Amino acid sequence: MSSNKKVPLHFGPIPADALNSALDIDIAQGDVVMSFNAQTHARNRHPTDYARCLPHVATVINAPLYARDDFKNKGKIELVGRPGGMPEYLLVAVALTLDSQGHYNVTSFYPISEKKVQARRERGHLVRVMLI
Repeated sequence: MSSNKKVPLHFGPIPADALNSALDIDIAQGDVVMSFNAQTHARNRHPTDYARCLPHVATVINAPLYARDDFKNKGKIELVGRPGGMPEYLLVAVALTLDSQGHYNVTSFYPISEKKVQARRERGHLVRVMLI
C-alpha cells in the first residue's frame, strides 16, 4: 500500500448556526475538508506560510472570530481567527457548495495582518461570529 495516497484533510464541522446568524445566510450543517488539489494549490501559492498555518486551520473553522462573504468569489466565505501560536490572524476561505460527499471545502488559507482585519471590520466587511 502506498503512503503517498492523495487524501483530503478533515477539519470538522462548520459552525453553520453561528455563520447563518452572522452573515444572514442559510447553510446546512456539514463537515469541512480540504482536497489534495486544494492543499497543493495552497502550498504553491503560499509556500512560506503553508506549514506554519496548516495546524491552525481547524481552530479557525470551528471557532472563527470573524466572517465575511467573499465578494470577489461568489459562493465562498472567509473565516478569520487568531490562533494561539501565530503572531497574526489566519484567514480560511471556504466554498459554500456541498460536494458529492456533503462536505464544504477549504479553497485556501493564509495569514492576514491586524491592519487588514481592522480595516475590513471598520468597513463592515468582517462581522463578529458569536458561537451558539
